[in-house]
Amino acid sequence: MGPGENSVDCSCCTGSKVRRYLKSKFPFITWMRAYNLQCLQGDIIAGLTIGMMVIPQGLAYAHLAELPPNYGLYASFVGVLVYIFTGTSKDLTIGPTAIMSQIVAEVAKGNTKLAVCCSLFAGCFQILMGFFFLGFVVWVISTPILCGFTTAAALTIAFGQLPKLLGIKGVKKQFWRSIYQTLARIKETRWPDAVMGVICLLVLFSLRFLQRWTEAKRNRMTARRNIRLQNGLMTAAWLFCVSRNIVVVVIATGIAYSARNAGTPFTMVGNITGGLPTPRIDQFSNMFDSDDSVCSLETEESKRWTCRAHTLSNVTEEEQACLDMGCCWDPDGKTPCYSKGFSVSEVLSGSILITAIGYLEHIAIGQSFAVKSSYQIDNSQELIALGLANLVGSFFSSYPVTGSFSRTALSYMAGVKTPLVGLFTSSVVMLGLSFLSTYFQYVPDACLAAVIIVAVYPMVDFSKPVYLWKVSKKEFLVWVLCFVLILAFSIEVGILVAICVEICILIGRMMWPSVTIDHIGDGTYNVKIDGNLWYLGAFTVKEKLSSLINGTYVKDNPGLLEHPVCNIIIDFSRVSKVDSTALDKIKEAVVLGTKRDIRLLGYSMADSVQVKAAKQGLLALMMLEKNEEDAARSVKYATDESGQPAYVRYDDSIITPKLVQDGSAEALQPGHYRQMSDGSTPSVE
Repeated sequence: MGPGENSVDCSCCTGSKVRRYLKSKFPFITWMRAYNLQCLQGDIIAGLTIGMMVIPQGLAYAHLAELPPNYGLYASFVGVLVYIFTGTSKDLTIGPTAIMSQIVAEVAKGNTKLAVCCSLFAGCFQILMGFFFLGFVVWVISTPILCGFTTAAALTIAFGQLPKLLGIKGVKKQFWRSIYQTLARIKETRWPDAVMGVICLLVLFSLRFLQRWTEAKRNRMTARRNIRLQNGLMTAAWLFCVSRNIVVVVIATGIAYSARNAGTPFTMVGNITGGLPTPRIDQFSNMFDSDDSVCSLETEESKRWTCRAHTLSNVTEEEQACLDMGCCWDPDGKTPCYSKGFSVSEVLSGSILITAIGYLEHIAIGQSFAVKSSYQIDNSQELIALGLANLVGSFFSSYPVTGSFSRTALSYMAGVKTPLVGLFTSSVVMLGLSFLSTYFQYVPDACLAAVIIVAVYPMVDFSKPVYLWKVSKKEFLVWVLCFVLILAFSIEVGILVAICVEICILIGRMMWPSVTIDHIGDGTYNVKIDGNLWYLGAFTVKEKLSSLINGTYVKDNPGLLEHPVCNIIIDFSRVSKVDSTALDKIKEAVVLGTKRDIRLLGYSMADSVQVKAAKQGLLALMMLEKNEEDAARSVKYATDESGQPAYVRYDDSIITPKLVQDGSAEALQPGHYRQMSDGSTPSVE
């Protein structure tokens, strides 16, 4: 083959690799080729259904994040557009969620600029982790921690909405303070808000349970003459139920709008900046600036205020520009307050927490629905897709987003076909921003509070701690610790302390591996090591073996005084990985046993462990058998004619300790030799 042909082959190979790489990073290239009218129909139906759900949720979650309502709508359409090109799940819908909004509220504390900067940095972190396959880093957050966090956050969110449901203003967000202050100030309840909130809550819960009933009814339907009519009625009822948020919000907004001239009895969202956001880079230019000129509308008296931007009504363009720069407003909604620049630690700590929780929530939802639909998602690519959604969204004033379980479940039930569903979802949101923003200001706060409470209700799960109590008391302790600390302090404190405790438990398991000792007769003791052996647990294993060799174990167990230790066989069946320190400690125990005329041998050692043990010289001192029965028989035939440990290959040729110590390549092949298990003398090679 000539040089020219070689170059052609190389270029073809390179081109093929490039195509595979592009397909892996931009999955839409693959599914778009098979796109047809059936897929388009499914995506349009699912997209419009999700769009009707995400608009009220976006308003409510921005409310929860202590940001102006339009920021929730910005987060609702930018991320899903980016995910069309980079996502690997057809079902997954990303956008604002209750958990992420609660984290943003704690991190940003109403500062829109800080919230957007956290989206920028979290997006960068997620993209880097995806490209370098570092998604495993966040798995330090175990299931007990994640469940404890989810339940505690859901309770914090729900009880934090009670004051808004009752029309009580100025109540702290923290769980215990929220409950105490709500009860202490119950006389301040605004009855129009309370009536509106309770009615919305009852209607939303009723429609939620009706949705579940219609889903079960549709699944039980069998072939009958009127099956098409019944199925159509069930589908119509189901669509009405899943659109419950928009239905309730529209009715409540209509009531509030009609009563606007009657002294505004309801507490409402307030003015919303209409239109689509334009991409902005200047908002990041002075993100860490702490100069006093950050806000052009500051006053000396207002520098003490820390408050929420969304309480202001009828903002001017100049005031909105101030808000976009990170300015806040005092609780009466009239006095502009000073807002300093934020520190690097504030951004990084918040971004790291958002990166970890956002990825875990996103992947857990994506994988669960991938299993239902019998396909696989690429975890690293999903991390890149989520990072790009946050990165691009930050330039459109979006706060951090992640996968939404409720909207993903709705998308799955609506028959979504491809990620192109995001185009139709975002179109609904953009139409709402362009033409309906004038009416959004009349949405009652109590109605949004009801939407949030119903949304987080399924997240409260106390069945998990009950299960953990039955299975593992230590993991139950981790759940309780995370749960209580989040309720008492904050999400960051609860998660960090729980992770530290989980790591300590893990280190403890490595330092004190499970080692059981059983007397199997005739002074022979079986030592079972349950788990891999690392240097942290090597001393524990040596102590157990030494207690047998020195007679301490027999003295501590009076029933064994008549059975002094003669032989010790070590069960390596549960040991698949080992380090040099652990092998050295076992070797020291073998040497100690030899001095006390106590024979030690092992069995069921994994091939990889055999190789390391042979190279480290352990097998030159200790016999090795296939299983416990062979080991029990071999205690009688543990030495050759010279009194040294003997090894026999499967072709019955003897491998002596000297060959093992010399590092013979043939002798070191795992599983290639074993000890003599009978009294015969094999032929020597």
